[in-house]
Amino acid sequence: MEQKINSLVATLKNVDIFGTKYTADFLAASVGGQQFALIHTTVASLGTLGGTQVSGGEQVHGGVLAKAACRLHLYDDLLAITTAAHTLVLLGNTTIGGKFLLPHNNGDQALLNAARAFATDAPAFSAALLTVGVPATFITQLNTDIAFFEAAITAKDTAQQTAAGATGSLADNAHKAAVALHALNTIVKNAYKTNPQRLAEWVVASHV
Repeated sequence: MEQKINSLVATLKNVDIFGTKYTADFLAASVGGQQFALIHTTVASLGTLGGTQVSGGEQVHGGVLAKAACRLHLYDDLLAITTAAHTLVLLGNTTIGGKFLLPHNNGDQALLNAARAFATDAPAFSAALLTVGVPATFITQLNTDIAFFEAAITAKDTAQQTAAGATGSLADNAHKAAVALHALNTIVKNAYKTNPQRLAEWVVASHV
């Protein structure tokens, strides 16, 4: 769990540096500019939280980051499976059509419900999914990340009861930052599709 938290924090900091470096390419009023600004706010709040938290706040701090990190990893699991399923449909596999659709709602429960559905349906399609590059351990990894996310939600909620919601704004920003990373992955790649140098920088900066 600690590794997931550290990877999220490191990624947010690297993405913030990238956004600052190329701020002229993502104007403040644009969707990309707004996502970079949100991540910048989250990174700044992480730096000041230690000195402002009440008793029990550090536990909440860790819980918030753990939940955001686990959410990001679980979403990545689903995205990889969704992309693979779409590829199979394009190759003529009609039986997988309508399966493995990402949730339209960004809420935690919607993500969990989708993840459980993926885990239920995956064994029947595992052989096909493996043919388009999904790792052999993808079902095990998916179930592991579901368990991690559920545990992180419970731990954060328990800690927040102790700290009386002292980090409510951080929790909100951490959740939005995880979503922003995914949005920026599309926005930045489209913006720099003819600029391989900056695209390579983004791949390094956004890697979790």
